[in-house]
Amino acid sequence: MFMYNQKEEKAIYVTGSIIFTVFFLTVFIGLCTCSTKNLLNNQKTGSIFVDSSPAGGDIIIDYAVTGKVTPDTLFAIPVGEHIVSVTKEGFISAPDSLVISVKEKGMDSVRFDLLEPTKGSLEVTSNSDGATICIDNKPKTEPTPHVFFNNIPIGIHVISIFKEGYSNDEPAKEIVNIVTQDTAEVYFTLNPADVGKAEGNITLDFELEDDYNILHRLYAYRGFVIIINFWATDCPNCMKELPYLQQIYADYQADSLIILGINYHEDLEVIQQTRQGLQLTFTLLRDTDSAVKNSYNLPGTPVTFLLDRGGRVYYYLEGFKDSWMGNLRQKLDELFAK
Repeated sequence: MFMYNQKEEKAIYVTGSIIFTVFFLTVFIGLCTCSTKNLLNNQKTGSIFVDSSPAGGDIIIDYAVTGKVTPDTLFAIPVGEHIVSVTKEGFISAPDSLVISVKEKGMDSVRFDLLEPTKGSLEVTSNSDGATICIDNKPKTEPTPHVFFNNIPIGIHVISIFKEGYSNDEPAKEIVNIVTQDTAEVYFTLNPADVGKAEGNITLDFELEDDYNILHRLYAYRGFVIIINFWATDCPNCMKELPYLQQIYADYQADSLIILGINYHEDLEVIQQTRQGLQLTFTLLRDTDSAVKNSYNLPGTPVTFLLDRGGRVYYYLEGFKDSWMGNLRQKLDELFAK
């Protein structure tokens, strides 16, 4: 005889519920897993190559550090706009950041300049390429046109150029203020000129050491008014002229006058004694073997050249007379617009 057992019915019900729940969860998880896989597989991505100069900058995307340093490529970046930046201790990034629109399966590239905060940039150009660039009266190896990128100390600098066989138009020198994250630009005009002693000619260039063993280059002083004087202690008129030149230097030095007194055959000790005895403060150069004097083809001494800012002969004297110094001052006043 069959007996209805409530406990058995309850057990069967619980067991069926468990089986149904397990089956439902299995199907649901399977569906979710497939859906997630499909989402991941269908996500559209691209790549970004990030570079910097100098290298070694930390790469940041959407304000999150990636753990990579330049140069490197960021893969699997979701399609859309992203903010990329690079940082490096002791440097300023230019630009600060870039917004990149990543395309599906595309490869974008970005580059950052990491600038030293104590330096800036300078661009020097001229109407005739290949001119020597001088910064603070010191020549550089790079000719025009050239950009000195982030390697000029910040502050005020004097810029000029020189090209053999050319004079400089005004302004023959430029004073620029170098700042970080900016490029100062200067442009110079050069014109062909003959070498000689006549007004408008240019003189031969030279390099000579002074009595302090410092090398001076004539071309590095383009943009300044220059007096070149050839002298020696065994030349009586030379010794009469030197004190006048010292007084002229004292009166016009503030106007950017340069005096280069070239001793053409005596040794260092004689030059130093002359400087001390006459209390000369302008530059005294040593042409010990008379090479520069001979290249200038001078008839005798003293000889004095007055050059304008463009390197052209403005006034020329052979020999010495007291009255000629007044003429020299008059010419200087003309050049300095006094």
